[in-house]
Amino acid sequence: MNESILTLSISLLLFALVFIPYLWFTQKKRKKFEAKKQEAIALGHDKPIAQHPLIDQSRCIGCAACVIACPEHALGMIDGMAELVYPGKCVGHGVCAEACPVSGIRIVLDPAKSTAELPQLDENFQSNIPNVYLIGELGGMALLRNAIFQGKTVMDHISEKIKRSSHQKTDPSRYDVIIVGAGPAGLSAALMAQKNGLNYLLLEKEETPGGAILSYPRQKLVMTMPVEIPQYGVLKKRELSKEDLLELWSDIIQKTSLKVNCNERLDDVVRNIDCITTVTAAGNRYNGVYVVLALGRRGTPRKLNVPGENSSKVAYQLLEAVRYKHTHCMVVGAGDSGIEAAIALSKQQGTTVTLINRGADFLRAKPKNQDRIREAENQGLIQIYYQSSVSEIQDKSVMVQSPEGSLELSNDFIFIFAGGEMPAPFLKKIGIEFIHKDRTIAA
Repeated sequence: MNESILTLSISLLLFALVFIPYLWFTQKKRKKFEAKKQEAIALGHDKPIAQHPLIDQSRCIGCAACVIACPEHALGMIDGMAELVYPGKCVGHGVCAEACPVSGIRIVLDPAKSTAELPQLDENFQSNIPNVYLIGELGGMALLRNAIFQGKTVMDHISEKIKRSSHQKTDPSRYDVIIVGAGPAGLSAALMAQKNGLNYLLLEKEETPGGAILSYPRQKLVMTMPVEIPQYGVLKKRELSKEDLLELWSDIIQKTSLKVNCNERLDDVVRNIDCITTVTAAGNRYNGVYVVLALGRRGTPRKLNVPGENSSKVAYQLLEAVRYKHTHCMVVGAGDSGIEAAIALSKQQGTTVTLINRGADFLRAKPKNQDRIREAENQGLIQIYYQSSVSEIQDKSVMVQSPEGSLELSNDFIFIFAGGEMPAPFLKKIGIEFIHKDRTIAA
């Protein structure tokens, strides 16, 4: 009897030694993931911005393989099940689906619906308008690797069509292909056009090629696998800062002598009766046989148009507020997005937050956010400058015009929330047809 009690006691002790630490560790992790989930909701990042994982809870075995594999830390374990706790961080690379041992994850497009509205494209990314192609995020793929792959693929297809064409070129001012947008997809397409000996034109609305890269919300971009860039070779780095990526593209452009027309914003695309497409940008008219639109799907952030805005410390969206501890941050914009970003930053240890409001109130924001920002101001967590505007962005400071005059405020990072222009209405205006596409794009 005594031996049975002793055996039971030892068994219970061993069980407690294993189970209690496990329970403590599980609860600690759960609280961490719940906190991330609440942060995403507070910042308005609780909806995916591109393709993302859809987890089949009936198949999930709670092994956390997907959570460990995710380089963006967008997944977490809650109540023993994998969950997309920070949707706004997800870029849809699909390594979580590859890591799942029970095939319980699919990569999908739209966050809530069974379909997503996307441009109608064929297998070569050609739209319903003959010889007009859409790549990059417009093609439904947001990842850098996918954007580069699409640029290569579409240009190989166009090059092959040109080779098979019996039409003789008689107008020297007519381009074989006009590429609009000098982001990763557009640059990849232009490099392939150059490699294939095509007469190409690359248009970019920003001041410098690849300038849109600086509007990325992350300080660093994680590469899940090596990617081959045309005319350059294999990019093997697994992690790149925005500055690294922009410097890389600048180096490639210089070494390959790639031609780019900057400061030319797309105004119109017209298909003519002679099968030539006319592109109008910044008042200039260009004729081409093929047109490749690499405009991006998330829209163009509205800029302040002040000196220094091309600095790498400028962003138009906030992700991972925790990365900005012990810094001086400024938020420009008094709408919901600006208020939520400022509040999230104010919760970081050692971070000072300044909010620039060109108006005298926060009437554009939801009542709840109006209460939250006033409370943060009263507690001294956020310094607000009313009826003020940014006049210049410098390396370590920002110049602000306020009712008291010109002020120079110490600054490490600045987040601008001034709205933006989405490409879908423009595309529909020029005749691009959209369809509701099944959201599953990978298994």
